Amino acid sequence: MENNAANKERRIYVDGVFDLIHWGHLNALRQSSELGGKIVVGVVSDEETKKTKGIAPIYTAKERATLIRGCRWVDDVIEDTPYDVSLDFLTNVAMCDIVAHGDDIAIGSSGKDCYEEPKRAGKLVHFRRSRGCSTSTTLGRLVEALTSDRFSHMASDEKGKAAWERFEHLLSVHDLEMAKEQYEDDGLHAMEADQPRKDMFVKFPRSRMSAALFSKFVPNTPRPPNAKVVYVDGSFDVIHVGHLKFLEKAKKMGDYLIVGLYDDQTVRTVKGNPFPVTHLMDRALTVLAMKYTDDVIMGAPFIPSKNYFETLGVSIVVVGDRSDDPLMTRVFEPHSVAKQMGILHKIDSGSTMTSMDIIERVSSRLSHIKDNIVKRCEKENNLYH
Repeated sequence: MENNAANKERRIYVDGVFDLIHWGHLNALRQSSELGGKIVVGVVSDEETKKTKGIAPIYTAKERATLIRGCRWVDDVIEDTPYDVSLDFLTNVAMCDIVAHGDDIAIGSSGKDCYEEPKRAGKLVHFRRSRGCSTSTTLGRLVEALTSDRFSHMASDEKGKAAWERFEHLLSVHDLEMAKEQYEDDGLHAMEADQPRKDMFVKFPRSRMSAALFSKFVPNTPRPPNAKVVYVDGSFDVIHVGHLKFLEKAKKMGDYLIVGLYDDQTVRTVKGNPFPVTHLMDRALTVLAMKYTDDVIMGAPFIPSKNYFETLGVSIVVVGDRSDDPLMTRVFEPHSVAKQMGILHKIDSGSTMTSMDIIERVSSRLSHIKDNIVKRCEKENNLYH
């Protein structure tokens, strides 16, 4: 009993860049919380990230910290932290008892282990790194998305076609190798390779997830009796602060928040190639990890019916005032039924950020990003294989 009480009071430090946040980042925080204690997350500064990784993050430090604060397993956040964790920083700045990190090797700009001092002091504990996902992979998919017809005008590159072909080959090998960590190829990759480029969306390993792991992300929040149930829907592809602010405001309008996630084919139909950048399972895990979410409907309808809302017990449907596809929503009016029922409410999330902003940030730094991804993918492939 005494050990359990002590564990609840101890502070566990977890740090990272957390750029283009994905379920692997959030699974690290979830595993750290299972160690018992308060989770204190250090968000590495833009300057430290650029010095160590050779490239500045796509999301700003403030945006990354905001997203981490939105995670249900986080108790405290420290912004602009150093990449290397010294014992002095751990004890006197973060005021933590131990530091938790994945079972991979973290090398700082000096070429040394980032956690060398805490490790020597016996204050480093490990959790299992999530295989098959990384910021490099997500960023690579965003870069590849810029080669689609929709965004080709944003992807001009003086290095020409040969450079693109080399990059795309390495990215496809990297994605396949990451997937092989847990799964054998199902034979469909070869079939896909024969498909014309115009018929393809952004390539990524198929959605494969154990029920045991997925269930650990489900909040299992009991619905209060007579609860005011709020419903929102969307793709939530590559989650950003605009998504988080929207979820936060929507939750405040009721007692229980249900998020409807469009499946991959629906996103592709509504938004066109090259979306979605991340598949449904990735998107579901990320949304489930946000502290405002009580439940998720996977494969939600683009145009929900009255019966659908009544079955879920929805009291209010909330939509944002910004969209990446205003023409599509005007033509189809996906929330026309909710409007007829008198339960539709439009809100301003307080953030102007959309998925197009991410695409534009990537396109503005394309050559540098592409070269950096090649190096990072090669490093990850060497590390795990």
